[in-house]
Amino acid sequence: MKLLKHSTLLLFAFIVQTTVLAETWNEPWQKEIIQKADYFVLANVVSNVDSIGTEIEIIKYFGTQKLEGRVLINSFSLLQMMSSSGHGAHLNFKKGQTIYFMLTKTQNNSFAIPTPTSGFAVLDDDKNVYATYRHSYHQALVPQHVYEQTYTEIWNYYKNSKFDIANVKDFIDSNINTSPAGFAEDEIATFFLQHVALETAYLLGLSIELERVKPFIESENFHSRVSALRLISNTSSVETNDYLFAFIKKKNENFEKVIAIWSLWETGGEDYQRKLIKLSRRLSNQATGFGGNIMDPRVGTHFPSPRLAVLELKDQKGRKVPY
Repeated sequence: MKLLKHSTLLLFAFIVQTTVLAETWNEPWQKEIIQKADYFVLANVVSNVDSIGTEIEIIKYFGTQKLEGRVLINSFSLLQMMSSSGHGAHLNFKKGQTIYFMLTKTQNNSFAIPTPTSGFAVLDDDKNVYATYRHSYHQALVPQHVYEQTYTEIWNYYKNSKFDIANVKDFIDSNINTSPAGFAEDEIATFFLQHVALETAYLLGLSIELERVKPFIESENFHSRVSALRLISNTSSVETNDYLFAFIKKKNENFEKVIAIWSLWETGGEDYQRKLIKLSRRLSNQATGFGGNIMDPRVGTHFPSPRLAVLELKDQKGRKVPY
């Protein structure tokens, strides 16, 4: 795979497509974006006029929801502002860009993307995609054919409740069965593919044995740990639940602990939910968040401390975890 020369610097970076002043928002997770979108398309940007919106011309559409011709994007479907200077949130795509969009149709027959920084994936000149599988804060640079191969099935799964496992099984298995890669120049391409494999398996609800996932949870790579902790929420077993509970009690980083808490809340049932509630008073109340540049408008994204993660789920009985 051909990667940009400074791909390690671009790793999970995001080219913010908006003018940054004092506007901040709570960025949704990719799973919610997929679930709430109406259309998934590849398109060329025809024009971008601040007072009008972004006009795009559809190259192809995915799934059964047909969308062709030229359409206008002029609003946001999941934008939850946390602060504003009055400048507002804006689209800032550039004429000639080729981009994958997840669109929601509006009442005036135009279209919306979730926020100015989510719901799209830019295709570069080398046919690599700046792809989001988890959250726009955490992107990967992957070949176009890998992006389309995986997202075709992800989209079908969420829109039609079925997908072709044969189309992605070999890709997922071959990457999960490879030793966790790091960010070195000779490993970065493998790492991106492993990230895509783990997150695709999670999004498709696939159950992967704990022993196969454990090397990623116990690796030195933060992003692999997070992906693997998300993935094992698809597997309900005493072994998995005990492993997650032990992970939460150990001296692991708070971000990963929150992911583990959300996973255990999903897979552990009422017994482990009670254990987490009892444990919560011993958990850290220090929130780490996504980090990144303080000028990034996504700084308003909510990410709780481990203690608050448990209390939020406890106080809203039946609430689904946010990722």
